[in-house]
Amino acid sequence: MNEPRLTYSDLEEELRDTVVRLLSSREDLPALIVAMEEALPFDASLWKTLDEEMGLAALIVPDDVGGSGAGPHELGVVMEEIGRHLASVPYLGHAALACGLVTDASVTCGIAKTVVTSTPAALAVPFSRGWTDPFPATVRWRDGRLDGTVPLVVDASHASVVLVPALGTDGPVIVATDAATVGRTPVTTLDLTRDLTDVSLDEVPGEVVAEGEDAVQRLTRATQLATVALACEQLGVAQRALELSVEHAGTRVQFGRPIGSFQAVKHRLAEAWAEVTQARAVARYAVDCLARQDDLPIAVALASSVCSATAVSVAETCLQIHGGVGFSWEHPAHLYVKRAKSNSLAFGSADAHLDVIAEHANLPAPAAEPPDPCRKDQAS
Repeated sequence: MNEPRLTYSDLEEELRDTVVRLLSSREDLPALIVAMEEALPFDASLWKTLDEEMGLAALIVPDDVGGSGAGPHELGVVMEEIGRHLASVPYLGHAALACGLVTDASVTCGIAKTVVTSTPAALAVPFSRGWTDPFPATVRWRDGRLDGTVPLVVDASHASVVLVPALGTDGPVIVATDAATVGRTPVTTLDLTRDLTDVSLDEVPGEVVAEGEDAVQRLTRATQLATVALACEQLGVAQRALELSVEHAGTRVQFGRPIGSFQAVKHRLAEAWAEVTQARAVARYAVDCLARQDDLPIAVALASSVCSATAVSVAETCLQIHGGVGFSWEHPAHLYVKRAKSNSLAFGSADAHLDVIAEHANLPAPAAEPPDPCRKDQAS
């Protein structure tokens, strides 16, 4: 077995530099704060650049079926920067979830052509659904038509095509349908920068692109990939929150000194740095396990649980170090707190991921606590 690669290759660093230059030139967080009060943010021009000019939308799609032929390592780098800059593009929904359905054998099933030519594409599964959950059963496929509902689908508002897991007469299927025929209702959530949409299907026509066990395996692979991609996004959120904290601590002066010189602030920043460093290690391990197809259950669950906890913790530290200005609507600190907290509820709860780790690591269940004689409901 090959040793895991946790460092970034020269090619990945070049990719990061290119993505950072692009996203930095388009970043306008004050404008984003204003725009998100009116509608779900979507930068069509930025998406066109990422998709058509840079070929990053189909980054992980094999080159023999029309993609860029990269792997999870490269996807993880882009997702870090998407989170770091809060880019208003449907990258998670398309590049990780929808493209995650594609494999080297996809040329015969139609999925590859669908996600490469119809961008952005969305995969109609709830944002909260974990990769260990059963195949979705809220949508039915009968006589060439889809009926049912799917709540909280990520990046569906501006999709051109929706890929819908459904139950047919002969078992699980994945059906591609024109997004224009699908009912889509935007949902207001804690994170106003994240596109979440309720999808409804009423006698909607479509085309089966995968069925049976093949459909089940593709959906599992896509949600595993998206879970790790989101962990990388959480890493980017935490990294940016740490950078904002350090910058503010070095420039904000109280009692004639930068607040970063106070011991309490130093300790908070040191703890945040340690958390981010640990999160980077587990995220990189997870993308490497995806690339090698090894130790996946534990790696995926560990990345999701650790990176989500880190993003929430470091974003909250950022808010507190900024003091009163950090709690204002105009300052971007709250955007990172809301993105981190919203992401922490996606693709399975923390408890569900910890259960996966315990199961595959053969960890015993915690012993039941002895009854408390002081509690009336437990008294004998």
